[in-house]
Amino acid sequence: MNVQPPCILIADDEPLYRDTTADLLREEGYRCVCVEDANDAIDQLREQSFDLILSDLNMPGNLKLELLREGRVRYGHIPMIVITGVPSIPSAVESVRLGIADYLLKPVKVEELLAAVARALRQPPPSRETLDADSVVSNPRSRYPQIVGESPPMLELLGILDRVAMSNANVLITGESGTGKEVIAGAIHDHSNRRGKPFQVIDCTAIPEALFESVVFGHAKGSFTGAVKDQKGLLRHCDEGTAFFDEIGELPAVSQAKLLRAIQEQTFTPVGESKPIKVDTRFICATNRDLQAEVDAGRFRRDLFYRLGVIHIELPPLRDRGEDVVLLAKYFLEKLHPADRRIVEFSEEVIECFRRYEWPGNIRELRNVIERAVAWAQSETVQLADLPKQVRDAKESRRQTNSGLTEISREEALDNADRSYLTALLEKHGGNISKAARQAGLSRQGMHKLLGRHGLDAADFRA
Repeated sequence: MNVQPPCILIADDEPLYRDTTADLLREEGYRCVCVEDANDAIDQLREQSFDLILSDLNMPGNLKLELLREGRVRYGHIPMIVITGVPSIPSAVESVRLGIADYLLKPVKVEELLAAVARALRQPPPSRETLDADSVVSNPRSRYPQIVGESPPMLELLGILDRVAMSNANVLITGESGTGKEVIAGAIHDHSNRRGKPFQVIDCTAIPEALFESVVFGHAKGSFTGAVKDQKGLLRHCDEGTAFFDEIGELPAVSQAKLLRAIQEQTFTPVGESKPIKVDTRFICATNRDLQAEVDAGRFRRDLFYRLGVIHIELPPLRDRGEDVVLLAKYFLEKLHPADRRIVEFSEEVIECFRRYEWPGNIRELRNVIERAVAWAQSETVQLADLPKQVRDAKESRRQTNSGLTEISREEALDNADRSYLTALLEKHGGNISKAARQAGLSRQGMHKLLGRHGLDAADFRA
């Protein structure tokens, strides 16, 4: 029985790019049909069957993403890859919401294009439920029980998360420290076609610049002093899976260049070796920095920023999530419930404090507060006395702030809150960096950086 090779519809108004792409794919054994605008593409979809659509964004007939929208409604069973030379956050978000298989930036490396095509053709077609956006939005929390929240910004996030997960596009997650960026990254991986494959967390604050290549890409035995055996890098461990680079904004310039090559080419060369290693990895990155500002200041590579931020998710701080703070507090109370006794609720005064406190450390700080309260509670109800002093005093300090507005900026206020939080941690743990970092959910190196930024010395807190 003769099996026909997959047929790909290529829609692009740049003749040279369209023709060279078709020639490349034909050399790989694919059949190709080329059109120069979205209207011709829709006509072709009506006339014959295709296994994949490869579409430019900025071309006649698709200036409002008409091809993407009609393609998803009428031909949702056909995977689609978007390729554009003019990336934008709105087009990326809308493309992902519509369920595209991949979102690539021109110029696309040959290996990157072929890998994306092979991936898209391997993926099962999306179900009708997946294609119906209303089915995702109607009960967004049901599929993501690890993400607690019913505030408008969180419901909006949950509403597009399925689309983000189904895409293979790189994701940049930004937000203040403690807002749950790693939880969101893990949820994206768990609901993607890569679920069941490795999810590798790479903490950029914990890797010294001199060891970045060795840790991330691996090294050969004898390649440098101390390399007593071959070592696989972290990227090798997440082949076919997801690499999550946490605090990507802390990566030095030299390491940024090396990472960019790996992302663009999906290949890297371990230290001391000459043969490149090929991987199939999705990249999700997170930072609490304003990367656009870092780019403008020359501290972060513009090309890497665009490669990472194909899809940009901004997580709101806990103080802007309304009643989510109470939902999260109850969630942590149940999760951290001690095995030897019952602690079942918060007093009304405690709930009021939770609502009024600013939560500079966000969800991470809330969890730590609940953990402390559970340890201190003497009855089934968490009382005001079981909370740390800064939370207990929130009601009074908030009233004072509202009655006489301070002259400092929001950034200064947050900076002061961060410093107070770090001071409380060091006081609690007697200046022990390891314990303080563990409670804050940071690496030792990350904790040292924060202390340096706020002019704090752990030695001053040791007895």
